[in-house]
Amino acid sequence: MFQLRPGSIAIVIGAQTPVGRGNIGKSVELFGLCQPGEMFLNPVNGVMTRMPLSASRPLWLVTGEVTAFDGQHGFAFVRAEHLMPLDPDCLPEYERAQTIA
Repeated sequence: MFQLRPGSIAIVIGAQTPVGRGNIGKSVELFGLCQPGEMFLNPVNGVMTRMPLSASRPLWLVTGEVTAFDGQHGFAFVRAEHLMPLDPDCLPEYERAQTIA
C-alpha cells in the first residue's frame, strides 16, 4: 500500500460530496493529516481551524486548485482513500518497477 506524507504531491481520485467531486483529477500538495478535535493553522487562509470532535475519521488538508466543502478555494479536506500519490517513492514496489522499466 502507498504511503501519504506531508509535503508530497497526490491526485484526488474520489470524493463523497458534490463539491468534492469537482476536485477529482486535480493534483494537490498534502499539508497534513488532521485528526478529529485537532487545531491547526490553515496554510491558505491563515485561520486557526479545529476539526470537529464528531468527525468520523482523520482527513488530509490539501492545497492546490481545489475547492473546500464550503466553497473556499485553494484547499480542501480529503479522505486518505481518495488520494493517490504522484511521488514514485510512495508507490508500491510493483508499480515503481513498471514506471522505471
